[in-house]
Amino acid sequence: MTHCLRLFFLCALVLSVCFQAAPARANPLYASFVMDADTGVVLHERYANKKLHPASLTKVMTLMMVFEGLKKGKIRMGDDIYISHHAASMVPSKLGLPAGSRIKVRDAIQALATKSANDIAVAVAEHIGGSERNFARMMTLRARQLGMDRTLFMNASGLHHRKQVSTARDMALMARYVINTYPDYYSFYSRTSFEYKGKTYRNHNRLMNSYRGMDGMKTGYISASGFNLIASAVRNDRRIIGVVFGGKTSRSRNAHMARLLDDGFRRLPRVRTASAEIPAPDKKPAEMMMASLDVASIAPAAGDVARGVDAIPAPAAKQRLRTNVIEQGSADFSDDIDKSWAIQVGAFQSQSQTMRAIRKAVKQLPPYYKRAEPLVVPLSVAGSELYRARLSGYSAHDAYAACAYIRECITIAP
Repeated sequence: MTHCLRLFFLCALVLSVCFQAAPARANPLYASFVMDADTGVVLHERYANKKLHPASLTKVMTLMMVFEGLKKGKIRMGDDIYISHHAASMVPSKLGLPAGSRIKVRDAIQALATKSANDIAVAVAEHIGGSERNFARMMTLRARQLGMDRTLFMNASGLHHRKQVSTARDMALMARYVINTYPDYYSFYSRTSFEYKGKTYRNHNRLMNSYRGMDGMKTGYISASGFNLIASAVRNDRRIIGVVFGGKTSRSRNAHMARLLDDGFRRLPRVRTASAEIPAPDKKPAEMMMASLDVASIAPAAGDVARGVDAIPAPAAKQRLRTNVIEQGSADFSDDIDKSWAIQVGAFQSQSQTMRAIRKAVKQLPPYYKRAEPLVVPLSVAGSELYRARLSGYSAHDAYAACAYIRECITIAP
């Protein structure tokens, strides 16, 4: 009898473990990703590069385009956004404004971040891009600039389109860029509600009310995606970002995200950045181009785009690409981008170690980010020489995006 009971409980335990592990395997919509928002260190990934439907996570990019327009003075908070017949025809979630009405940019931001209003997403797209279709092209181009190589936007709302796809990793890259680049605007994602014309709209992100340290970001749901979520939380002055695709219910998705974030905080490296270990020199050290250190040996794998000047398209070719992609609207926010940022992938006692680190980093980067200039930057510390391994020539957002592909990486501002 005792033996039978032992067998019974053993079988029950095995079945329980299998049941708990099954959802991720059995659910074709599932993916997850967790990263350190400061360093880009990956803390967890599962099916992170699988192309899935982002649903209303799309609106994070829609809002990012608004933030960039505000920063460049292309649009203002007090501007009126016209509600077209196309915008008014969107299905819920929506504010339900009639065609011909208008909404201020500030109210539109809150409607997108809190209510996830599809009609307002379309109105914003038409305001910035001239048409929703062209705005989606602009979004995709911007995604490529951020390193979101597996993302394609076909609309501004996230309503189902079979070609509109992204990945958990790409969504995390986007969220990290927004959080680090627009900290003031990020606060819109922290609001639990907003009022518009006498009505109060509640935030769909219920996990923010219960998870300690969580201060935003965005939920999403369509039947083709399941319940999606980007979440960001801060504990002990450390911020992490989590992404979950394909939850069966909002409750199970939130519970799973909470577990991923808890585990992510436990996994955080003790040392925040390399600068915490290496004191800065009194004067800016000389920078040695890797050309003097056998740059040819850092060739990418066959089929990859080569690094350096030869890999950068000529201005005419670049202009043709932009003309083809952005046909309407005057809101091109990619002008005058500062390319003086760098990423650092380590500091070593010999030039050969530094070269190996740069080679390894280049291999981990997607083609777009292999265009940077490899540098070795000497540094004297306590009478000994260190060599810092860097890749330079990035914009700020490209530096952050590139670092997300390399486990030990920090961004270097000009």
